[in-house]
Amino acid sequence: MKRFLFYAHPGTYNHGAQAIAKTTICMIREKYGNKAHIAVSSHFPEQDRQFGLDADEFFSVNHQVWGEEKTAVSWEEKEDVARKMYADALSSITPDTVLLSVGGDNYCYDNWHRLAVFQQAAASKNAKSILWGCSIEPAAITPKMVDVLNTYTHILPRETKTLEALNNHGIKSDVHLIPDPAFRLEPKATNIPKGFDEGNAVGINLGPLVIRREKKAGIIKDNIAELIDYVLSKTDMPIILIPHVVMPVDNDLNTLKELLATIPDRWQYRVWLVDESICAAKRKFIISKCRFLVCSRTHASIAAYSSGVPTIVLGYSIKSVGIGKDLGMDRFVVDIDNIDKNGIICETFKELMTNEKEIRSSLTKKVIECKKQTSKYFDFI
Repeated sequence: MKRFLFYAHPGTYNHGAQAIAKTTICMIREKYGNKAHIAVSSHFPEQDRQFGLDADEFFSVNHQVWGEEKTAVSWEEKEDVARKMYADALSSITPDTVLLSVGGDNYCYDNWHRLAVFQQAAASKNAKSILWGCSIEPAAITPKMVDVLNTYTHILPRETKTLEALNNHGIKSDVHLIPDPAFRLEPKATNIPKGFDEGNAVGINLGPLVIRREKKAGIIKDNIAELIDYVLSKTDMPIILIPHVVMPVDNDLNTLKELLATIPDRWQYRVWLVDESICAAKRKFIISKCRFLVCSRTHASIAAYSSGVPTIVLGYSIKSVGIGKDLGMDRFVVDIDNIDKNGIICETFKELMTNEKEIRSSLTKKVIECKKQTSKYFDFI
């Protein structure tokens, strides 16, 4: 029996995390069938069960100690708390376990001590460990992080910016560039709202994560509101609002509902809000039927890119820049630090429209190669 342990998984209300976990599980099932045992350490296992994540076992997080993490000062204190948080999952690791860190961008943030404790446990049991489809913010890499990264059996960056950062720091682990596993996610047909103009709609995804990081209070919503007004008043395209993360503390749905409430009554019949209960594969189906997408979530952009949909990304980290660059879409990754006045997103959108045919053609060719490259993941499981 081949044993796998997924960790750094926040729960499937984050539909990007859902896309990574689902496609990775599908690959394992394809390779091993019922001879694989897949365990998932999840912050919210009830979400994973709700969306039918095909795991054999779930390990819950000890939520009672989360408060201790906020008050921990030293690195050692933070690690001690993390060991208590993930005690059940950590105790399950054996020499035969293959650990997959499926969080994608966890090394971009200051809570990566949570990943470090899994690496320590893997090393103590001589277990295989893989940093799976990852992005790492170059500025976040410290000597301590380098030490931890060097303990992975394999590191599989999903874009070249992270690969360059790993090479620049002389990482000794076995490193291979492979596009995000979510490029493999198959869209699942779902009901499209009545009146939705398939192939002519503008999808918009916006969430609190970029709002919290904006350079000037209210400027991103103002830019999106301008875009909505332009689309509804100057084109025949309808708009569909697409939440991609609906976690209680980081909910795109709330942001999009606020936007919807500001749209004049005369235009409401041309705007729809996607149901929060549908899975990542159905969200991808809806995105694939859009003519354009403007988004802040990385995996909303991946759903669009992999469907050949011209996309603007509101970039806030290395992952959006790196993925966009590798697909030749970096001109349309707008750094949120550069959104400091009105009109920026709307003008970029007009440029996207002008170059639509060329972008679609280029994306289609590049995505064929991306999907082919994701087959390399099979070599590491």
